[in-house]
Amino acid sequence: MIKLTHCICYCLISAVVFSQTETDIQLAQHYYLNGEFTKALVYYEKLYANEPSKVYFSRYLDCLVNTGDKKGAEKIFKKQTAANPSDLVLKIQFYFFYKGTQDLEKAKKIKNEVLKHDFYDIKEIQEVLSNLLSIDEYDWAKDLIDQAKKNLKYYPYELWYGQIYMAKGEPIKALDQYLVALSKKPDLKEQIQFEIEGVFDFNEESEEIKQVKTSFLSASQKDPSNPVYAEMLIWFFLQNKNFNAAYTQVSSLEKRMRGDGSYLIDFGNTCLENTQYDLAVKAFKEVISLSLYRAVEAQRMLLNVYFTEVTNERVYTAEDINEIIRAYEEVIMNNQFSLRAGHEIGLEYAEILGFYANEGKKAQEFLEQAMQKPGLTDIQRARYKMKLADVCVVLDSIWEASLLYMQIDEDFKFEMIGNEAKFKNARIFYFDGEFEFAQSQLDVLKQATSKFISNDAMQLSLLILENYGLDSNYEAMSTYAKSELLLLQHRYAEAFQWMDSIAIKFPQSVLNDDLIYLKGKAYELQGQWDQAAELFAQVVSTYPTELLADDALYHLATIQRIHFKNEEASMESYLKIIDQYPGSIYSDEARLSIRRLRGDQIPE
Repeated sequence: MIKLTHCICYCLISAVVFSQTETDIQLAQHYYLNGEFTKALVYYEKLYANEPSKVYFSRYLDCLVNTGDKKGAEKIFKKQTAANPSDLVLKIQFYFFYKGTQDLEKAKKIKNEVLKHDFYDIKEIQEVLSNLLSIDEYDWAKDLIDQAKKNLKYYPYELWYGQIYMAKGEPIKALDQYLVALSKKPDLKEQIQFEIEGVFDFNEESEEIKQVKTSFLSASQKDPSNPVYAEMLIWFFLQNKNFNAAYTQVSSLEKRMRGDGSYLIDFGNTCLENTQYDLAVKAFKEVISLSLYRAVEAQRMLLNVYFTEVTNERVYTAEDINEIIRAYEEVIMNNQFSLRAGHEIGLEYAEILGFYANEGKKAQEFLEQAMQKPGLTDIQRARYKMKLADVCVVLDSIWEASLLYMQIDEDFKFEMIGNEAKFKNARIFYFDGEFEFAQSQLDVLKQATSKFISNDAMQLSLLILENYGLDSNYEAMSTYAKSELLLLQHRYAEAFQWMDSIAIKFPQSVLNDDLIYLKGKAYELQGQWDQAAELFAQVVSTYPTELLADDALYHLATIQRIHFKNEEASMESYLKIIDQYPGSIYSDEARLSIRRLRGDQIPE
């Protein structure tokens, strides 16, 4: 019983002590954060006495300094350093304290102690160096590196010298040191790129940028056998948006290193990302013509460039299209080509034929034959069937297309491709003026797991709800739907005639904003970017609260970024989507585009 009583008493005392400590911490923080250092000092003195941690030491010291108690500050500095004799960062803080109190002899003594330390730990050196640079002790930092490199002969200590020059505001000298460090440790490349990327403005053709270029060229010429300098020079040209100069260096490096095509392929992909299609084609063709190890991969990427340029830019000649078709057929007709392994190539080929080469019948025949090939997975066969249905729409065989869409919907009811087919089939009935049936199908799709399919279904559903209901609106809606079908079929002149007829027959129609948006899409499909941008901007300014405002703004931002190369205007448009249309389906993509425009590192 006595033991139990003692135990209870001990627990009660511990609880009281814990409660008092918590109260002291709260009061100490309250007074400290409010700048009442005299009051905070009382509590931090007690807390530090009970637990001499770094946090309490730092706060206690700060209170002593701010209340003018230099002797008290010196006393706890000595106590803390005695308890932590190997803590060099603490000694540097003590040095800085003495320097601030003009006790220069004591400061010098501490400095000499640190310099006598034998450095073997890279992390320890970096931590000490960072602290010295934060208090502008550049000469001391250099002496420390001179001392440390005696024990670390093979470490690229020039990296540390570079940090000193960066801290002093001498980036060119820093760069020269970094380049020497690279000769010892090439895998520092990305770290050094990161260091200098934040210092130099590569978009300006300043004297400083010319010096950067000179430094890269000089390093590359001094050590031509080391590929890292050529890689840095290539990186510089890419940062400077000088893709032609970069290509020259990449091509030369690939040959000099007798590579497998990796340099050219990486460069080609970078060009593709930056819409430098001609250079991407050139890079991939070089890999193919030299029969390098990655030639087959380059062939696939070449087709991807062709497809991306045609479908994104939509500006091409009949000769361009014929060359692209020949390139696809060269791959597809190869005995080693497999529709299963290269099903994307087959889909792209059919799309080029059906939507851009005005060869819908040829596309239809290819897709029908492809669907009969053995070895395709069920989902691959369904994708070919979907593309066949799309081609049937272009050929104006819309009910044949409807049948194919229904088959896919039936076979893949609970998968994304099934939802896509259901949406496209609902759109067939919308084109045909069967608005009520189309609406019933769209109601199901509003719950689709795919955000974009759900959004398309929602938009078409709202279009029908807003503009169809009264008998007088049926003709206007039917004409509008017919216009959309004609656009899908790339029959632009006819589409514009039908759209213009709505404005003439129904001048008070509530479809006005939809018509402007649709005309913008029509110009966009033809690669007439100026007219498209003007109409999308008109939707945003005239109908900012309507359903299509955020869609128009997103299309406008994309045109500004990709086709006008106007990053400032594009950034402004993307920000407007986030600020004014926070619920937009394009919000996430707008944020991602903003990060790309800022040059942020985006993980794969």
